[in-house]
Amino acid sequence: MDSTKKVLVIAYYWPPSGGAGVQRWLKLTKYLARLGHEVHVLSVDPEKASYFHVDESLKNDIHPKVKIHLSDSFEPINIYSQMVGKKNVPTAGYSNVDEQHWKQKLVSGIRSNLFIPDPRIGWKKHAYRKAMEVIASENIQNVITTSPPHSTQLIGLKLKRKLKSKINWIVDFRDPWTDIYYYSLLQHSKLSHKKNLKLERQVVEESDQIITVGEGFKASFLSKTNKVSPDKFEIISNAFDPDDFNMKDEVRPDEDVFLASYIGTVSDKYEPDVFFEALGRLAKDFPEAPIRFKATGVVSERLQKLIVDHLGDKASFHPPVPHEQAVHAMLKSHVLLLITPGIEGTIPGKTFEYLASGRRILSVGKGDSAKAIKQCNAGAAFERSEKEAVYEYLKSALLDFQNKIPFETNKNELKKMAWDYKAAQVVELLR
Repeated sequence: MDSTKKVLVIAYYWPPSGGAGVQRWLKLTKYLARLGHEVHVLSVDPEKASYFHVDESLKNDIHPKVKIHLSDSFEPINIYSQMVGKKNVPTAGYSNVDEQHWKQKLVSGIRSNLFIPDPRIGWKKHAYRKAMEVIASENIQNVITTSPPHSTQLIGLKLKRKLKSKINWIVDFRDPWTDIYYYSLLQHSKLSHKKNLKLERQVVEESDQIITVGEGFKASFLSKTNKVSPDKFEIISNAFDPDDFNMKDEVRPDEDVFLASYIGTVSDKYEPDVFFEALGRLAKDFPEAPIRFKATGVVSERLQKLIVDHLGDKASFHPPVPHEQAVHAMLKSHVLLLITPGIEGTIPGKTFEYLASGRRILSVGKGDSAKAIKQCNAGAAFERSEKEAVYEYLKSALLDFQNKIPFETNKNELKKMAWDYKAAQVVELLR
């Protein structure tokens, strides 16, 4: 077709890597291919990669017309995980970090000062070489680099400096760089922090276009330079895949258990205490009510203790599961807990899958997530100081459960939160 565009997406996290960071371009490439465009993906050889999680099932969601290219890598994180033990290597979101533990302080110090901007910097040389081959052999005009890890953006920077106007370099920031909520845990020296700021500024200034997920992140990156117009940015939020929710009509919450759930990774930095105080209080005020809480994913030890202190044996914890099972866990819930870090504009990717589930969402933290929840009439968002309001909302949800009152969201607005809608936005940026 004459309107077919060619695009190379450079992404470190790609199946069999698991976790939320994989979903964005796994889904966008799927729908770009469905729209008839020629999509190439360059990622790291899984045998050389250092993933937080592995989810082999995600391979099934790669569109058959998406062409995959893999490159070698040098992964120092694999070496120092052997030195200090895998449990002491920070996981996604730094959810397992004990700021006082000497091994983890050592790991963070090594990470931040020897490997700038991150330990995946060893992939840059190999990925750059492979990208040059693919661009030449496939006549690629559009290159998209997505991060984290932000070292991926340095591959794009090197490509742009080499190929100049021959490529349209689009930067996709799924998360902030120096403004990420756990940046303070990374123990940067003044020198390494200065280097990160310089690299961040160069990527923002030298890219052709920038995609990010919300206005807050856009403001963060704009603040790094006075040489870039706001028009350079396109807001393309995360989304949900309608294909993942084909089971929606068959999987329903149990009628004999009022289940609140959290699915994903949660760090101490998220400060979700107000929710568990309220749910614990509700369990005491309604002792006969079958209230339960279930976490599926990675929850820090401190938070597990806090949850048990409030809920006792009404709480249960389960390790990360394949994506299909995670969706199933959402659909089995009456209330889904969403937690956003204390940074304006942060909108976790799971927000959209929570929305797609049609289940009631209670967000601890506002910002862009609150706007999406309100737009779809999908629940409510609260500040961490609104203890009484959180309790009253949970109480109302419990009463609806007891009285068998169904919860309904705005389905027309929900369609705008799907990946096919977002892929059409990406197409507008391609040349």
